[in-house]
Amino acid sequence: GTVFLTEEKVNNFQQVSEGYLIQKPTLFTVPENAELFISFPIKAAIWVGGKSRIVISPVKNGKYELFLKNGTVSAMLDPHTDRANLPKLLIRTRTGVAEATGTFYAVTEYKGQAYTAVKKGTVDKKTTPPAKPDFSAYLKKAKAKTDIGKSARN
Repeated sequence: GTVFLTEEKVNNFQQVSEGYLIQKPTLFTVPENAELFISFPIKAAIWVGGKSRIVISPVKNGKYELFLKNGTVSAMLDPHTDRANLPKLLIRTRTGVAEATGTFYAVTEYKGQAYTAVKKGTVDKKTTPPAKPDFSAYLKKAKAKTDIGKSARN
């Protein structure tokens, strides 16, 4: 199927063509009947499933960072590659970040929740608190979970 992209600070969508080189943060929109494959020079590749939106940035500060806004992405990193001097591959969602080396794993962002599955190897997941405007709601939810069974009037 047809996949679309828009570069940072540009509001026009264009069709992605094979061999497109990511030179600045780029939003890819993958419709339901499409899929997207992207390879990285660090012997890694990702698959982006239909009904997904993902921002992919070029290497910066020793990292390739992918921000999965919604949908599913699978990443495969060659397990036989020495990654000591290679940039890291991070998949970020609204609720955290997943990082792996030499593994095959997937991340899904669905209705504000992130889910990970590992086929082979291990993935380091770090949960991040919500952005500042949502922080009070985050605290209320956290407090509500610790006070299960108590009335708000107690």
